[in-house]
Amino acid sequence: MAKVEEQLGAVVKHHRKRLGLTQSQLAERIDRQPGTVQSLEAGNAPTFETLVRLASVFDIHMRDLFGIGDYAIEDGRADPLVTIIQRLAGLTPEELQWVDEVLAVTLRFKPR
Repeated sequence: MAKVEEQLGAVVKHHRKRLGLTQSQLAERIDRQPGTVQSLEAGNAPTFETLVRLASVFDIHMRDLFGIGDYAIEDGRADPLVTIIQRLAGLTPEELQWVDEVLAVTLRFKPR
């Protein structure tokens, strides 16, 4: 089961990759040391100020770093969304587009 910090790290990695940034580039944008991003993505807790800066760079609401609704991050939760984000984090924009198209087709057949 994933810890909150691990889940947050997966979300940060996803958004960093979405923007096409290296860990060093993200660290520079949030005015932190490069090791801070590496540590955060590895599952270590950030400061509140770091969270604020990350949300700003990612152009998202800070709450989105922790999920929304049924997908809110909870300590010890085995969250399939985190696994999905981890799998998608390293994909190129073209690959993400392909996955999105496959997912859209697949969800049309979802039992109701």
